[in-house]
Amino acid sequence: MSTAPSTRRSLPRRAARHLGTLLGTTALLAAGLALAPVPSSAAEGISGPCGILPGDGGGVGPRQPGAPRPVGRQRPALLLVDFPDRLARTPPAQRAAFFTGYAGDQLRQASYGALRLGFHTSPGWLRMPRPWSAYGLDRGSPPSVVRAYVRDAVDAARAAGAELGDTGLVFVVADTNVPASPSVSQAHLFGDVPHLAGGPVRGAALIFGRQRDDPAWQRGNFVHEAHHLHGLPDLYNAATGASVEYAGGWDTMSLAGVSDLLGWHKWKLGWLAGERVGCSEGTAPSEHRLAPVTARRGTALAVARTGPHTAVVAEARTRTGRDRGICAEGVLLYTVDSRVASGAGPVRVVDSRPGSLGGPACAGRGPAEHAELADAPFQPGEHHTFPGGVTVRILDGPGHCGRPDSRNTRDDCGYRVRVTKS
Repeated sequence: MSTAPSTRRSLPRRAARHLGTLLGTTALLAAGLALAPVPSSAAEGISGPCGILPGDGGGVGPRQPGAPRPVGRQRPALLLVDFPDRLARTPPAQRAAFFTGYAGDQLRQASYGALRLGFHTSPGWLRMPRPWSAYGLDRGSPPSVVRAYVRDAVDAARAAGAELGDTGLVFVVADTNVPASPSVSQAHLFGDVPHLAGGPVRGAALIFGRQRDDPAWQRGNFVHEAHHLHGLPDLYNAATGASVEYAGGWDTMSLAGVSDLLGWHKWKLGWLAGERVGCSEGTAPSEHRLAPVTARRGTALAVARTGPHTAVVAEARTRTGRDRGICAEGVLLYTVDSRVASGAGPVRVVDSRPGSLGGPACAGRGPAEHAELADAPFQPGEHHTFPGGVTVRILDGPGHCGRPDSRNTRDDCGYRVRVTKS
């Protein structure tokens, strides 16, 4: 919820192409999803001596028992719906493809190929039994309203003979003539909703976007809602209408379409194996060579646990993979706290240049809080000490490694950091 549409229209054209502001409000309610079998090679997620305990906030802590495992080949249902008072205008295959190709590619890249997502798409538009105006959907609708909407969509799909798959996940997509912006999109996990052909609907994402809404916003929001079904929290400030002063553009759960996920989220989802997490234990200093978080190998995170529910995290962000659009490279430092609720700042990125407004390289990014954190990464020779005494010092960067060859690639070199605890 970081900017209003009027603010988005005032962005520079380049920024507008990449900015997918996240306006979905999500209610994560109970029970996990019945997903496809998990390969035996799947990582366990947040665990070990630098893992943190679950807290009341839920979102950045370990994956809960029974929660979704977004790995392997999965084909959730994608139901295209229209209404007696809002007949669809877009060809159904066109509307589906608008989201599915982008989402599949983004999730494949973010997961290092661990999640291969396809969709069981309804063969045509499914007519809902009530007018759009009768459903009363808005941002943050109560579960009872969402449940009724999903039930009608599933009933319409069953009546049409649509293939609904067996993952327990449903994406319900309306056409662009429905008067609901991506801000009305939302995702819910259920415990007692309608049954698909073979099992209950454990989770549903409601997807909206008007003709005039930025395509990057719409597509990015689709991925954002998918990640909510995977158990990730909102990183924007829900109390202020989704401003992004907590995490800027450094994660899809803050701003979509701007960058990759934080490495911490990749670890939570089982996309980063434990051996790629450098754990700083005890009081002795530890050094870690951080590969870019987009890389498939090398140490991706340096973590120092600061309490049962809290940790300090360091990761390297470079213009590679899904981070190719970032305007500043370096080592991103942030804190995580599983006691803090979704939308209240469970992740807080440290700004290496507070008050810079993004500096010369990043000042054109919008909104303002995105620009402010766009140059947040620390550079070689810099350091930061957190409250409680953890200091992270950046010793050198990729340029220190010399000319890459078969034994010495940029990913292998990365940034060398030292973590100390006082």
